[in-house]
Amino acid sequence: LSPRLGVLNNIPFVIPFDVRVEIFRQFIRNDAARSDIDRFDPNQRGVRIRRGHVAEDGFRGLHRLGPQLKRRIQIQFIDQFGQVEAGIDGGGLFKEFLTSLVREAFDTNRGLWSATSDQAIYPNPHSYAQQAEQLEWYTFLGRVLGKAIYDGILVDIKFASFFLSKWLGKQSYLDDLASLDSLDPELAKGLNFVLRAYTGDFEDLALNFTVTDEEFGVSTTTELVPGGAQIPVTRENRLEYVYRVSHYRLSDQIEKQSAAFFSGLSEMVDPRWLRMMNREELRVLVSGTEAPIDVDDLRANTVYGGYHEQDLTIQYFWDALKSFDPQMRKAFLKFVTSCPSPPLLGFAHLSPKFAIRNSGTDEARLPTASTCVNLLKLPAYSTPEQVAAKLRYVCTIEVGFDLS
Repeated sequence: LSPRLGVLNNIPFVIPFDVRVEIFRQFIRNDAARSDIDRFDPNQRGVRIRRGHVAEDGFRGLHRLGPQLKRRIQIQFIDQFGQVEAGIDGGGLFKEFLTSLVREAFDTNRGLWSATSDQAIYPNPHSYAQQAEQLEWYTFLGRVLGKAIYDGILVDIKFASFFLSKWLGKQSYLDDLASLDSLDPELAKGLNFVLRAYTGDFEDLALNFTVTDEEFGVSTTTELVPGGAQIPVTRENRLEYVYRVSHYRLSDQIEKQSAAFFSGLSEMVDPRWLRMMNREELRVLVSGTEAPIDVDDLRANTVYGGYHEQDLTIQYFWDALKSFDPQMRKAFLKFVTSCPSPPLLGFAHLSPKFAIRNSGTDEARLPTASTCVNLLKLPAYSTPEQVAAKLRYVCTIEVGFDLS
């Protein structure tokens, strides 16, 4: 561990966050140079991904690569008719694939992830998720998330704070207690009552050092400590009981899933680099900042195709974007880049740069986007009202990917 990294790991708060992000990116650039990941491999075949089967095809084509996922991966999309879509992957198609994969595979409806009351995700605690096949998926998704971080691709995921703490190896008793409320408000309320408010005889509570889970209609009881079924909760041991229950719900139940995820993540990103951040900064590293979108910064880092910045349609576009409220601006950014949050260090660091291309004079057409290259295809509308209305519409309905 170098002295600089030692300082960054142990007292990172003495260095501004944006400086630490730049140091983090430099670590990755150094690693990429050592690994020669940009070297062209003439034998590399494109990974074929069917639209509508992104997660399954991604797992089948990329899981076997292990740490080699750091390298440049060529993607070929297959349309609904089984035909290879036109387009050469210079990196943009892989970004589209990665963001689509994340959207599919981290969806709580797939069974690998659960959500807290504020819709932050963490590994599904059910025993189903601890099966070998599912653990392979967690390892793969750890690599996928690591690949996104490695390549600087922001993804639209919100991880639970207690799960982010595990990335840093710094979860504590206080973290458990503070996090339980978002995971299970009723359980947190009950434990808080036992810990702080109950004044009666603890025998009346009939509690012992066990927890009960129900899966698929079957109840199972787990001892929190050896012989826990025979250990009643008393006034003297209530603090330990509260800790054991919290730790079970937040750590023990997801231990295997988390370990598999972190093994994949660590193959892509050195855990020591992540420890330069606290958990909220990690969230920003993964998903971008919650700061308002700076339209002037975006404008200063925009390129045009078939338009000039002085054109009326472009003037109408920027006026419309400035008139949008913060949520609509985020919706627009998600429409054109696939992520609603701006880059960590500003739009100068968006790669490739945001671009606006003239898509013709048919004013009945809607704007479209190629999120893989951060491109807005904007017809030459003749009035400011048209521009604002069309943009609001496509941002609201979330029109999908367009390759044309």
